[in-house]
Amino acid sequence: MPALDELGWLQFERLCELVLEADAGIDPTRWEGSADSVRQFASMDELRFNGRILVPPVLVRCLWRRDNDVALPPGQFRSVITFANQPLAEVGDLVYGEAELLDAIRRLPELRFKLPAVLSLDAAPPDPDALARSTLDIEATRELARVFVATPAWHRAVAVLKAHHFLVLTGPPEMGKTAIARMLGLALLTEGWEVHECTRPEQVEQRFDRARPQLFIADDAFGSTEYRPDAAERWAGELDRILRATDERHWLVWTSRPAPLRAGLRRLHRERGGERFPNPAAVQVDASALGVEERTLILYRHARAAGLTVEQRELILANGAGIVEHPHFTPERIRRFVAAPNGDVMAALSEPTAAMAASYRALALEHRELLFAMLDAPPGPVAERDLATALRRHATSGLPKAPVDLVDRLADHFLRVTT
Repeated sequence: MPALDELGWLQFERLCELVLEADAGIDPTRWEGSADSVRQFASMDELRFNGRILVPPVLVRCLWRRDNDVALPPGQFRSVITFANQPLAEVGDLVYGEAELLDAIRRLPELRFKLPAVLSLDAAPPDPDALARSTLDIEATRELARVFVATPAWHRAVAVLKAHHFLVLTGPPEMGKTAIARMLGLALLTEGWEVHECTRPEQVEQRFDRARPQLFIADDAFGSTEYRPDAAERWAGELDRILRATDERHWLVWTSRPAPLRAGLRRLHRERGGERFPNPAAVQVDASALGVEERTLILYRHARAAGLTVEQRELILANGAGIVEHPHFTPERIRRFVAAPNGDVMAALSEPTAAMAASYRALALEHRELLFAMLDAPPGPVAERDLATALRRHATSGLPKAPVDLVDRLADHFLRVTT
């Protein structure tokens, strides 16, 4: 299978748009036509591509081919530019085929951030020296690249890191926090950055090198499946020093609950002032915001990478709308389901995953009782007063804490707080 076919037609089209924009400054919104076969537009202006001048009228085509058959362009065009995922018998004056597009992935670093799915093609492999010094789980990340989708959270994460050099990815388990962090690492490895996964703040100090560009990933910095107050205290205590070390060539990513971050930054603002440290809202990105397009691409990428049988593909196709719209959709549930799709699709998506079950088991009794109380409270949004009334019926030791104090622990994983 040609390398570009792994992307699928939609992301192949996006790749062509990005290359066209980078090489000729052409607005991608000018494409017209069917996205799963041919996208094209006509230009009455002279186009310049990599030193070449193409005489108008110019036809620009993006072809997603499943064979070697292609129609000739209309004769009224004096120049034809063709983007294609497979070799073609009739191509035009300028061709972006597999070799040219893979070369574009190598020479355009920003493209790898705008469309991280291309990292699965290994056209721009990690810098070997930086990789040798890194502690990123590169094998797991390479597998992840085959199914990763650039969600709105991904694009915001890239922007936050470039602006503040510090990023906090929040959200429930299995929504892609670790995936975003590792894919950021893979993209930076292609530019010679070291990438280190850290569980303790002292590991940042041990590996920090002012002379080299580095990304530090503190995955589950404060605990996700189990909140660890001791870990939160260690990171909070070192936050001042660590943030002062971040700069254009040294970035830090936390995947964590937002509450300890807010508390730590509030303390820094009180003690040091706000001139150096960002507000929590400026560096925090919710990884759980997935729209229909992102969910569809996640399902498609997982199914394509799994090498399914015809029957399994037909099962997913028949249930695609229900899967994408399922209220319990998470990337991890999709990965688990696609690995062994069966007829009871909705049940497979509704069952708790291992990580979610572990997260529930790790809760203290008072937090479990709060969840029981939520089930016993009136339907719909529950006011704190009603929650306290329900909690009194379930708490085994009265009300040791106010409900609002218990809710903070559960807000990322089990509850949604509205104001």
